[in-house]
Amino acid sequence: MSLKCSIQQETKTYIVFDRPSLNSRIFGSPEKIALAQQKLIQSLLSLHEEKQLVIPLRGRDLPPDLMKQVVKTFGPDLQGLKEKVPGADLKLNTRQQAIFLNGNKELKPRVEEITLEVACSSIHLVERLDTGPSCPVCLCEVEDGYQLEGCRHLFCRLCLVEQCESAIRNQGSFPICCAHTGCGDPILLTDFRTLLSNDKLDELFRASLRAFVASSSGTYRFCPSPDCPSIYRVADPDTGSEPFTCGACYSDTCTKCHLEYHPFVSCERYRELKDDPEITSLREWCKGKEQVKSCSACGQIIEKVDGCNHIECKCGKHVCWVCLEIFLESDECYDHMRTIHLSI
Repeated sequence: MSLKCSIQQETKTYIVFDRPSLNSRIFGSPEKIALAQQKLIQSLLSLHEEKQLVIPLRGRDLPPDLMKQVVKTFGPDLQGLKEKVPGADLKLNTRQQAIFLNGNKELKPRVEEITLEVACSSIHLVERLDTGPSCPVCLCEVEDGYQLEGCRHLFCRLCLVEQCESAIRNQGSFPICCAHTGCGDPILLTDFRTLLSNDKLDELFRASLRAFVASSSGTYRFCPSPDCPSIYRVADPDTGSEPFTCGACYSDTCTKCHLEYHPFVSCERYRELKDDPEITSLREWCKGKEQVKSCSACGQIIEKVDGCNHIECKCGKHVCWVCLEIFLESDECYDHMRTIHLSI
């Protein structure tokens, strides 16, 4: 967020990050937008260069209980390893069974060397000192155990929470399933409600929705309003467009072209009108003018100077100026005004 603010201040632009679609929109003059894009890309590339380095603790040539031995040797927070490699910012990821190294890349070989020493000692270790069941995630003795409601497998509570938080960070981790060897049953909603706070549960639901949309191959899309959590089903290309009325932000969206809903106007024509600079200027001119409205049938701009509330548009439709209802004949329009509005 600080990156966005700094670029906004430096380039005099306004940047909106749409979380559901993972897109950014930049508002400003063309020159400022180009400058903001350049700085944003450079900053993201710089962050990519500083990304976490991964030291795996499982693999074909590694002992199956390596992470367990690392935790026993250095502690769950890897404090012992940090003391051996000063300046290393290390974090144990139990879900991926790996050590994450942030910062100085030159420290990675030393961390790998120490980890390899633990692996070698683990291979020659004959006696196991386990006093209880092992957690399928961290492979250590279960601490603060939690038994899943569905399959009844036992885990460390903290490991299950970490599995959920990992899924929130990586939307490819859905559905969240039991990590016990040979199981793979989906973890139930009742488990999530027990393990997670309300805020984390809400984050999990949003992440699962993003994963669902991403895996739908374009069948579903998010509401185009920024940060709106609602989704809709995309219209079949061979059928007509249908409106999607969002229950969260109340906007109407065309499910075919994904712009504002435009009844009686084709998607192609509406896109032309929307992109036409003269039409855009006309819309600005219309704002705030009570005697200027749009035909509900064709979208034509109508200015009413005087006369009754019956208007005949250039498209041939008859319009009630009060409520903009459309009629095929003028008599129908007059009957409507007398009955509904009690005047013409």
